[in-house]
Amino acid sequence: MAEFHRKPAKGTVRTAGRKTAFLLCAIGLGIGIPFANGNETATGPATSAVRDLVSSARHYLREDEPGLSPEETQRRTVIKERISGILDLHEMARLILARNWEKLKPAEREKYAALLTALVEKIGYPQIEKLFNDKIEIDYTGEKAISDTDVSVFTRIMYTEEDLKFDTEFRLHNTEKGWRIYDVITNRESLLLIYRNQHAEIIKDKGFPRLIKLMEKKLNETT
Repeated sequence: MAEFHRKPAKGTVRTAGRKTAFLLCAIGLGIGIPFANGNETATGPATSAVRDLVSSARHYLREDEPGLSPEETQRRTVIKERISGILDLHEMARLILARNWEKLKPAEREKYAALLTALVEKIGYPQIEKLFNDKIEIDYTGEKAISDTDVSVFTRIMYTEEDLKFDTEFRLHNTEKGWRIYDVITNRESLLLIYRNQHAEIIKDKGFPRLIKLMEKKLNETT
């Protein structure tokens, strides 16, 4: 799905690739991340939600993991639902499309949100163990209110074997279901903006139906 990917500049592949992998997997996306224990000085309900995400992700089992017992399969389902409960993928879908969201019919909005959710769950969640392991440490460094209902949780993520450090901000909003994550910003690069720029370009050049077809194709490639 070439429209979704751009080649990184020469000489930046190692660091940028790792950063992009974090962004696309972390929130993004997917964001379930099995971090090693680090400094945990920050407090507050939003930080607790991020910690709950980390704790849940640490115990996530891939769908294709061989030999799962019925109990492990059930535990995987519970953890997957917990992660999905912390990530607000429907809100992420709305924010990614931005002005394009208002132009869509309700059925088109729900179609896009459902596809985005399915892609994150199908592609993002299984990457947890592949891209992130116990060689990662995370420090929770603070919380900051950015509106009456939104809070940023600041962290520093460290790849101990590669001497890489990323300052990462989780953005959450307070909902009836508790604090939920809708964006992850790593070294000032927003997951939302990455997807917004990609998807807006496709919509502008080829239309919303083309974006839906690309998302469906990508989802089918992973099944």
